[in-house]
Amino acid sequence: MKKKDFLESLSRFATGITIITLGNISKGFYGCTVNSFTSVSLVPSKILFCIDNKNSFLNKFKKNTYLNISILSDKQKKLSNKFSSNPKIRWKSTSYILSNKEIPYFKESLVTLECILEKKINSGDHKIIICNFKKVINKNKGNPLIYFDRSYIS
Repeated sequence: MKKKDFLESLSRFATGITIITLGNISKGFYGCTVNSFTSVSLVPSKILFCIDNKNSFLNKFKKNTYLNISILSDKQKKLSNKFSSNPKIRWKSTSYILSNKEIPYFKESLVTLECILEKKINSGDHKIIICNFKKVINKNKGNPLIYFDRSYIS
């Protein structure tokens, strides 16, 4: 199958949108939009997401690093776009709250999960990041931000 055919086929799968954040005030904040997110295990509670090997954010993920995963609401399209664009502007004029671990998250998100990185696995042009779920740090009612056929849908 050609790459174009593969991408076209996958665009037909609707996904939710998340923003992964980590870092702290002294070392700086990092974040990126991710739609390759899923649960792996209920006991113990684990999730995974994938990041392109070319993503400059990837080297910030170290074993036992705490991170937050904000599952976005349909009111956060601009935030999703911002965190998938130029890394230098992601935190400018962005409203966030710091968790007890001093990791930023977004108050308007449907839910924010605090996790700790377990391992990274090489797979093609991406890394699979497996994390252990620690706790829910934010929860709201609303509708999810859904991505389908290369655009957001309601």
